[in-house]
Amino acid sequence: MNKLGIIGMLLLLVICFSCKEEELTQAQDLQNLDQMLAEITSMAASVTCDDSSKWLTTSYGSKACGGPVGYIAYSQDIDTTLFLEKVEEHRKAEDEFNRKWGIISDCALAAEPNEVLCEDGKPVFN
Repeated sequence: MNKLGIIGMLLLLVICFSCKEEELTQAQDLQNLDQMLAEITSMAASVTCDDSSKWLTTSYGSKACGGPVGYIAYSQDIDTTLFLEKVEEHRKAEDEFNRKWGIISDCALAAEPNEVLCEDGKPVFN
């Protein structure tokens, strides 16, 4: 192989290895999950609860043993499609986090709320 071929191969190897994504630490992965959840809760809290008939609930998160971490109320006055997409992204990311890091959790089922009530401008579960 001539010098130009060797230089080309080395350049190709350098490019391939430099494109590899750096593995995140468990703390960094957890911070990303926390940021995703903060965005979800911020969207949900962006509307004052003054008419409970405009509020719905959805489960969020993913426990290591299966099932959701809990439930969150959201107003139909927000971009519900975007909101629910973010909730699903978070659920998938938390499931992946649990598998990647071998997370264990209690296997208690989160109670699904019966209804949403408005108290002091905030949604509460009944």
